[in-house]
Amino acid sequence: MRALTLLLLILLTACAERWARPGTSEAEADAMNAACGDAAALAVPPVMVWQQVAPARVERERNCWREGDRERCRVTERYRPPRYDMVDMASGARDQHRTACMREKGFVFQGYRPLRLE
Repeated sequence: MRALTLLLLILLTACAERWARPGTSEAEADAMNAACGDAAALAVPPVMVWQQVAPARVERERNCWREGDRERCRVTERYRPPRYDMVDMASGARDQHRTACMREKGFVFQGYRPLRLE
């Protein structure tokens, strides 16, 4: 569930790929990209592994205050353990499959554009 939430957040803040082919509208290119993405999802199934996604760290917080004419400070250290989560190891291969599909259909990658939420 956590990975799905993270994926949705990334998709909402990400940029969409721009593919072009002479005589094809942006909407048709987006539909073809989605179709190639669906084909790639079927061709390259997820390979989920439990993996460290953030290392252990020590967070330091410095709090200062005045006592009369002197400044006093206290540094508090807080240990944060490493974080682990399920990671899809096949996402790169799936993306390569989708890209190859788009190129086979005559599309050329043009870069990125802001994702529109319509």
